[in-house]
Amino acid sequence: MTFAGFRKALHQLDKIRYRPVLLLKIARAYGRTLLLRRPTLRICEFSITAECQSRCGFCYASRFHRPGAEPLSVEEIRSTWQQAKALGAFSTVVFGGEPLLHPRLLDIVGVLEPRKHIVTLTTNAIGLTEDLVIELKRRGVFLLNLSLNSLDPELNDRLRGYPGHHARVMEAITLCKKHGLDVFLPVATAKPYWQETLRIVEFARRQGVGVTINLMCAMGRAEGKHAELFDDTFWRELRALYDTNPGLRSDYDVNLDLRIGCPAAFEKIHVAPYGDVTGCSMNPVSFGNVRETPLAEIVARMRRFHHFAKRHPSCIVAVDRDFIETYMDYAAGFASLPYPVEANPAYGREAGEGVTPAVGQCSPPAVQQGTVGRQQVVVRAEEGACV
Repeated sequence: MTFAGFRKALHQLDKIRYRPVLLLKIARAYGRTLLLRRPTLRICEFSITAECQSRCGFCYASRFHRPGAEPLSVEEIRSTWQQAKALGAFSTVVFGGEPLLHPRLLDIVGVLEPRKHIVTLTTNAIGLTEDLVIELKRRGVFLLNLSLNSLDPELNDRLRGYPGHHARVMEAITLCKKHGLDVFLPVATAKPYWQETLRIVEFARRQGVGVTINLMCAMGRAEGKHAELFDDTFWRELRALYDTNPGLRSDYDVNLDLRIGCPAAFEKIHVAPYGDVTGCSMNPVSFGNVRETPLAEIVARMRRFHHFAKRHPSCIVAVDRDFIETYMDYAAGFASLPYPVEANPAYGREAGEGVTPAVGQCSPPAVQQGTVGRQQVVVRAEEGACV
């Protein structure tokens, strides 16, 4: 971790100093990671619904829908969170889709125990009301992430696919500041919109709110848009921006092991709406389903996956071309995401690198349909299949 990264950690510490139970959990996590050299889960994200009012052109979650399947229940989320806590987790982000559309949002917030943990909610702000801001604050929600893509209302609303979105975010910022609920602006960005992102960073600095920069990945509605992805040169520019702006936050510069890089599997996991577990919300590859397999077993499997085990120094889904071309692009053949890792022929070929496919073997190139776990699998004709 750089000195700037250490400053960010101290900045966060100021926000949690009145939560002694949380401070103890964080201290234990650092101790296990740094002193005992044991990988410790830090954050378990939950996408609780695939529904959303927006139609963002770069939305990674646009194919989270699974017709006929029921999203995780409140009790299933509670059970998964308890298992994540046993692995060390003390932080979670709730999003979707749009989480405010979930009819039991507040129940879900409750089972995540926000007064004992860092519970963050990511929303497009369209359905956010003053009463809900007050209630989330009362329950102990740590902060709200209000999605924004441009300070130009017309451009922002076009990118978000919802007229009036910019105005709703500006209103939400005012409401949150009025009631003392911290705000971050998560900005999904790509090469054509980098200057817009920099303007948001400056706006956030003046407003006294934080920013999270999410790099566009080739998933969902952004599938195949490789020309807009960032590269290693840009990654160095982004790191310089983070190092000079304490208000910028990311999961890859607050790792417990004090290294900058992808935290997937070792410190971070994501649980999709129907229970599939991935390295992050923008990663389309599932390593198991919490309805079928204990979370500890899924995480152990993920940590044997060499793309995670190599601990990539940047964002694996946005920058690592090997992973993008082998695993992200392969997602194009599935009607619903995430897809089971064993459905990708490359996973079987990588068994010699410490990865053992759990289901089936790769078939010759042909259109294949089958079921892996609970997911119906439909893969591309030009590729082989594992079913």
